[in-house]
Amino acid sequence: MQFLSIPGQAKEKKQLVTQVNQDRIPHAQILLGRPGSPKLALALAYACYILCQDRKDGDACGVCKSCLKSMQYKHPDLHFAFPVISKEGKKREDTTSQDFLDQWRPAVSENPYLDIQAWSQYIGAEKTQPNINTRECNEMIKQLGMRSFESPYKLLLIWLPEYLGKEGNRLLKMIEEPTDNTFIILIAENQERILNTIISRCQITKVSPVSDIQATEYIKARHPNIDSEILAQAVQMSDGDLNKALHIALGSSIDYSDLLLSWMRLSYKRDFSELNDWITMLNTKGREDIKHFMEYAMSFMREYAFYLQTEDVSRLSDSQQLIAKNMTKIMDMIKVESVAKLLQECLSEIMRNVNPRICLMAKSIELGDILRSKDQVKSLYDM
Repeated sequence: MQFLSIPGQAKEKKQLVTQVNQDRIPHAQILLGRPGSPKLALALAYACYILCQDRKDGDACGVCKSCLKSMQYKHPDLHFAFPVISKEGKKREDTTSQDFLDQWRPAVSENPYLDIQAWSQYIGAEKTQPNINTRECNEMIKQLGMRSFESPYKLLLIWLPEYLGKEGNRLLKMIEEPTDNTFIILIAENQERILNTIISRCQITKVSPVSDIQATEYIKARHPNIDSEILAQAVQMSDGDLNKALHIALGSSIDYSDLLLSWMRLSYKRDFSELNDWITMLNTKGREDIKHFMEYAMSFMREYAFYLQTEDVSRLSDSQQLIAKNMTKIMDMIKVESVAKLLQECLSEIMRNVNPRICLMAKSIELGDILRSKDQVKSLYDM
């Protein structure tokens, strides 16, 4: 991976490139960022740049022998450690990242912004918690204790060191006193779950989430035929989480904006036959899409509240702007707060595996009560 393929992050890229160019690479550092931020992508591009034999204009050349191997994640001096589960035919205590490299490489090539949930699904670990075990720690120490094969450097990328737990104590000496030209890069999301003894031995670089514009341009460039309205909704819902934006935009053909307006109209109307049909339709989409719908509705309400206070529609798509302007006839800030609370409750119940049909019907009745309250008298059918 090259820096040029990563959206935004100008400050972070400059910092990493400067470290290499000035021969001041920290022996151990943490790239820390929210889920879906480009921290893993930056680490991969950084490793490629360090190993590149012909660096140009602040990036790896992408064509030298070293780059070709690095970009396939097969360079013999580039090592990976990440959370895994037991491999078929092996005990968990004997399984390491090495057993999952054939799955790791295509997963990261396809989506360098993946999170632990996406990785768990990729390796079939939905019902098992992946972790980094004792055997893995011993393998890391062994790998970095050997001489490099092709490059003057050896690199170890540890993705999600939060899953080391107390086993991380085994790595302290390696992190504090690595061999010459050995660099350890930890890619983390939650600093509080990493041992303080590890944090104190590392330099921390905080990675910012991508902006909505950067996320939109990135996804559109790679998927030019994607529906613009669905993409806009996915980016708005993701709040800088590029992995989530990709998952929603590519995995759903649902127009959440139209779905939300339909729900509000039917709840206001209180036609239980039509409302039951709407709930049945949504229920057939599956729990994940229901969750995404609630997340979209919450996101839209936040933007609508911002619009009520500022009349700024810059973060709303064209269709959302029309809905927002018409909603002012029936919904003020008091109602927005009530609806937002309702949506949060509904999302929480869905995530706790409450029956979606029962939950949606109950919340639809409550939503109708909020919309029909006397604060505003215009009808939803004026929208």
